[in-house]
Amino acid sequence: MSLENPLWRYALDLYSRPGVEAAALELQTLGCSINRLILACFLAQQGKQLTPELLQGEAQAWQRELTHPLRALRYRVREQKAERAELDVCYRKLREAELACEQVEIMLLWQRVEKTHQAEVLKEDPLRSNIELIVAEMGDQAVMQASSQIDAFIAVVDPDRLASG
Repeated sequence: MSLENPLWRYALDLYSRPGVEAAALELQTLGCSINRLILACFLAQQGKQLTPELLQGEAQAWQRELTHPLRALRYRVREQKAERAELDVCYRKLREAELACEQVEIMLLWQRVEKTHQAEVLKEDPLRSNIELIVAEMGDQAVMQASSQIDAFIAVVDPDRLASG
């Protein structure tokens, strides 16, 4: 499977839109995976439902064992580089490595979609439904607690719904 796939191209396009990065990072601070949010948006764009089984497996293990620890290291270096400018090169290299890990994770999610996903077509608001499934992984009350962040994310991901809704 290639690192260059439809989900990766969609991720690059979505993340480059104004406001998406900030809104996604806001949800990430609450515990959401940005790659999973991207998958939720990708499927919703096709009118398809995200299923819990798509979120399991190799991509989840990759995220837990590689992406998250690398991000934690990058954050530690970021804190220290404020006082030690010479750490900036290390920080940038860690950021590049983290992005490479994110791309592998997206590839693994794409493989899962390609191999196992028999997506149910939703009739009503697949974007919100898919995003709420991701947020619900954080616990029973997470969707209610993150309601404003979900709304903000949806507003930048799908600004046309504001004009029509």
